[in-house]
Amino acid sequence: MICARCESMNVRRSSWKKNEGHMNHFLYAPYRCRECKHRFFKLSRPLKLSITATLGLFTCVGVFVTIYLLSKPGPSTTPPPISQGIKPSRTIVLEKAKQGKADDQYAAGLMYMPGGDFSINYKEAHKWFDLAAKQGHAGAEFNLGLLYRNGRGVLQDFTAAAQWIEKAAHQGYPEAQHQLATFYKTGEGIQRDLTQAYAWYNLASAHGYEPSIAGRNNVANLMNAAEVLRAQTLSRHLKLTLPTHGEGKSHTANVEILIKRDIPDRSAAHLPQKDNSFKDNASD
Repeated sequence: MICARCESMNVRRSSWKKNEGHMNHFLYAPYRCRECKHRFFKLSRPLKLSITATLGLFTCVGVFVTIYLLSKPGPSTTPPPISQGIKPSRTIVLEKAKQGKADDQYAAGLMYMPGGDFSINYKEAHKWFDLAAKQGHAGAEFNLGLLYRNGRGVLQDFTAAAQWIEKAAHQGYPEAQHQLATFYKTGEGIQRDLTQAYAWYNLASAHGYEPSIAGRNNVANLMNAAEVLRAQTLSRHLKLTLPTHGEGKSHTANVEILIKRDIPDRSAAHLPQKDNSFKDNASD
């Protein structure tokens, strides 16, 4: 112990005086410096020991309480029991897909796509889409083409993308018809052909796919009147030969109207006007 006045270490315990009876003898203890005779008080050793013991006791109690609370199973950590006859829907989908049905394989592929029940895995999605597409599933053909176009889960291949999407488009899949028209417009994976682009945009819009209306109008602005008429004829021919995707015969009656909708007939604008001035002069 060091004296606070002279900083001497020659400090010894002192005795209590009569006039110091008002002080708590348990809390404090008197000390005296033998160098400067300074007398002062410090916390007593029994008090320090009791404080240390109390803190240690509270620490031990806190540790045991924490261990108990962590080891006690909560209601949220215990999963509900699953009966033997019930399995998660995701497992059921994969088990059915392994049986070889195209619809189940397509559903399994969607499970690995963004928004599916599994974590995103484009390689697994490509595997299931490829199996379903080889059986002629239009949705699988379209999604497989998109994977090839974007290089997801497989090396990017615009030619393969156009081939698979064209197969889906020929089955009357509106989204595939729109994407195939875009390929014909840009020449991506297929030879550029505005007539084909117009025709496929027209078919997709006839099936209710609204983005194709704007695409059809944009392509029409790049064509002359004769090309637009030729594209409309091709669209009518495709309409008669292709099936509709998820629709009945109501499309057949409406296609002719939708083909001509929003596309002005610009052939009259290109026809030469007759000059009647000669006839008038001759009559005079």
